[in-house]
Amino acid sequence: MIEYNQFSLPLTEADCFMRALEKRHINRTGISTNICHYLLELEGTFDATAFKQKLNTNNDILWLASLDTYKANPLALPVWKTSRTVSEIPVTIQNSDELIPEEIINRGMHVDESPIRIDVLHRSTGNSAIIFSWHHLLMDGYGVVLLLKQLANDASRLHHVYDPTERKLLRLAPLANATRAKFFVDRISKKPLSSIAPPSPIKNRHQKIKIIRFTEEETNQFDKRGPTLGAQFGRSPVYLAGAARGVTRLLKDKGLPVHDLWIPVPKDQRKKGSDGPLLGNHLSFLFYRLKSGELDSLEKTVRSINHQMVDQIKSNMSRDYDILMRYLRRTPTPLYYFWIKGPQGGSLASFLFTVAADHPTDFQEFLGHKIIDAWSFPSGIYPPGLSFAFMRFQNNLHIMINYFDEVITEAEVSKLEQQLREDLLGTTQP
Repeated sequence: MIEYNQFSLPLTEADCFMRALEKRHINRTGISTNICHYLLELEGTFDATAFKQKLNTNNDILWLASLDTYKANPLALPVWKTSRTVSEIPVTIQNSDELIPEEIINRGMHVDESPIRIDVLHRSTGNSAIIFSWHHLLMDGYGVVLLLKQLANDASRLHHVYDPTERKLLRLAPLANATRAKFFVDRISKKPLSSIAPPSPIKNRHQKIKIIRFTEEETNQFDKRGPTLGAQFGRSPVYLAGAARGVTRLLKDKGLPVHDLWIPVPKDQRKKGSDGPLLGNHLSFLFYRLKSGELDSLEKTVRSINHQMVDQIKSNMSRDYDILMRYLRRTPTPLYYFWIKGPQGGSLASFLFTVAADHPTDFQEFLGHKIIDAWSFPSGIYPPGLSFAFMRFQNNLHIMINYFDEVITEAEVSKLEQQLREDLLGTTQP
């Protein structure tokens, strides 16, 4: 049970990253929203009115929605603190056959509002969809799925909302490890680098999402292809390689010089099979510099990603970066942002990339309705203004491309889809 009155939990390392990003990168331009969405497609007509009543009598969820971050002074550890009174989480109902309407994608959340919103879409087929939207600082995608699973089980109280274990501050001994990680990131992120973000700032915050569905047959075809490309450590290297080659093709089509690409890739820090915590972001990063000469074939790109992944893990660089992130938690926000803002100056990466957790096999019903599909949509951050997310529902691969229409056009997104399908399914012509 949550002890509301005595709650004061320091932010995780990834939360501090998100907080600095929000205050110095997102709020500065007013272009990005940093809102994520998880969509459940349900069989039958969902009773949104009854769900709204049940949701808004759950004090734990209302309490989660009341939280904000607080930093007592520039050198203090940021903590979660109740900063708003949320009497109701908004639940909006509409009729729509769009997978996710553009007004939901582009709808921001003001600081004085709930960082959680629900949309229920009634389809002309008689089915419904429920969209859980949340501010990325509050939870990561894995935590949201865990929360939805508890709601699906009709939980009146939430469990494993946060980790009560006290996080001790680091001593000076690991300072050398943190310094080593900082030099590593600086070294492999040296310019020149290519970015999909245009050289001049955009003015329109309008975002769109391109969805790519792979059939079960196509997904099986990709699974068989992966090992032939040298993907020894899961599917992620092939996904990343396909996205990188698609972006490279766009840069060439625009007549822009193709330099190396720089992509930080998040990794989940929770223990495998964990049922929490729900609150906060429990992530770290691996970093990939994909050289322009390695992008002319999928095999070369996958090989480079595999090599860099193994090198960062075997050399303990990944561990050292985690130590660096722990040290930075007390850094004043402007200085923190200066450290993380990326090698392109204002851009965090050449493009953004994530592999969302596959929809759980033990989560196939939601309040009496069969789940017939699920999608995890990333937040759109500008710059760079282009995000790729990969996930699976049952035996079907889903790809979600979030983009700003001043960064790339619909025609260019269609080219991205073509390149991804060619690479992932092995239909590229020699």
